[in-house]
Amino acid sequence: MFETFETHRIPVPGATIHVRTAGRGEPLLLLHGFPQTHAMWHRLGPALARDHRVVVADLRGYGDSTAHGEDFSFRAMAADMVAVMRHLGHESFHVVAHDRGARTAHRMTLDAPDAVRSVALLDILPTPTVWELMDDWLATRYYHWLFLAQPAPMPQRLISAEPLTFLHAALGGLGGTPGSLDTFHPEALVAYEAAAQNPSVVAAWCADYAAAAGVDREHDDADRGTSRDLPALLLWGGNGVVGAQTDPLEAWRPWLPRIIGRAVPTGHFMVEERPDEVLAEIQEHLAAAARD
Repeated sequence: MFETFETHRIPVPGATIHVRTAGRGEPLLLLHGFPQTHAMWHRLGPALARDHRVVVADLRGYGDSTAHGEDFSFRAMAADMVAVMRHLGHESFHVVAHDRGARTAHRMTLDAPDAVRSVALLDILPTPTVWELMDDWLATRYYHWLFLAQPAPMPQRLISAEPLTFLHAALGGLGGTPGSLDTFHPEALVAYEAAAQNPSVVAAWCADYAAAAGVDREHDDADRGTSRDLPALLLWGGNGVVGAQTDPLEAWRPWLPRIIGRAVPTGHFMVEERPDEVLAEIQEHLAAAARD
């Protein structure tokens, strides 16, 4: 995977970020989510690099990125990525992001609005909305939001005792075919399994979700009423959780008033479940954003 990409390790305050780059054109940052790594972009990254300068990164503590402190807020992760892009010579850029990466992208639009030219968010609701909707139905599907946020070292020890069992349950539980791992390319699955067996990655997962239950809520509450007028795309899995309890576009419109999008006939991992369909939507979004 990523045969034509160059690999970098870029130091930023509080972390060292693992990055792959390729292509020419307007800069485009691709961000992954839990429990994955940058490997989720193995199909779309090379395709998008035909027309863009693509930067694919692991979030702090995830994959091959390392964290040097305890701050795993989306504010910190957003600052990481702005610093990475500036290190690579990009003062402003487009962002396409999934899951935790998409929450990082939203925080970038709030904390560094001049840096983000456009944003595409894949299969998320705003973090405050998730907590507001957290009833028994959602909690059984998003149990990891509650479990990973528990005080250390309990979740870390339990996961590390059976890391592949936990990983496979997380991947299979949210995918379009419940319980199946067939969606994932074997090399990508190996990358996710290697990460899950690294105790520092498990610790990062837990710290990330603990922040989402605490400091991230404080940051988002402080920014309620703040909107960003930029091209924005939202795609969500029509067979998944995001659109089951609310209209995702209406949930996002107070934050991103120009947001457009639709459901894709997938579960949570749409980039790997329906890569060609998702690629076409992203390319159309980026073309429109370039004309904006």
